[in-house]
Amino acid sequence: MSMRNSTIQTDLDAVVGRTFTVRDVVSPHRVAALAATLDVDPPADGSLPLLWHWVLFQDWQKRSTLGPDGHPARGGFMPAIAGMERRMWAGSAVLCNRPLRVGEAVERRSTIAAATLKHGRTGALAFVQIHHDIGPPGESAITETLDVVYRAADDPAVGAATPSPVPPGARTRSVVADALTLFRYSAATGNSHRIHYDFEYVTNTEHYPGLVVHGPLQATWLADFARTCRGDAPISYFACRARRAAFAGTLLTLSAIATESSLDLALRDADGTICMTGSAR
Repeated sequence: MSMRNSTIQTDLDAVVGRTFTVRDVVSPHRVAALAATLDVDPPADGSLPLLWHWVLFQDWQKRSTLGPDGHPARGGFMPAIAGMERRMWAGSAVLCNRPLRVGEAVERRSTIAAATLKHGRTGALAFVQIHHDIGPPGESAITETLDVVYRAADDPAVGAATPSPVPPGARTRSVVADALTLFRYSAATGNSHRIHYDFEYVTNTEHYPGLVVHGPLQATWLADFARTCRGDAPISYFACRARRAAFAGTLLTLSAIATESSLDLALRDADGTICMTGSAR
């Protein structure tokens, strides 16, 4: 390991075990905003569908405190890693013991569980894993393991595409993430990352070919599709992993195929390349 990488890993080791707690109330207005963004009706019984808890615990900081990418500046709970300016959601595993309900007072108790430097096809990557316990004080209605990846600003933005056909017998659904949908999802979840709405920034600074579809939005589509495939039967566990960026304005295809123990899910772009995989049970 080089001296620089050794220093980065030492800095990462230092943040493991860091904790942070935030509180919120499950607002009917935020739930309604997400439902409208997804073009569905809010749940009539006031319970939050799987992954809709992502509208909670929003971090609206002063404009002067934001980083150049629009996110809150690093160095608080989330570490600042020298030379790794990009920070992206990489995936989540969510266990739902019971749905949250509109009007509930809840808190999110977060712990940095792991932080590791790895090397991928596009260069060095730092993975930070966060464990969330979510629910009323003293109760874990939802537990979530969240992976965040850091990478250098000059790393290639998009790797080579490798199309993968939808498996025979899979159920499918098509969605289009246009710029309006991305804007509304950013607003509904309080996500100010500029790659989702600032075309000049995302193409000139981050070198993507267009606006990037939120990973959590892709995951929410997959979770909603999984519920449909299961006849609205409750889903207690959902895991997903971002594989490749998806971009606004393209037709995205959701697929689901049942196995003995779960529902295997994927989201593909217009070229048939898998952008996200998932599993529900």
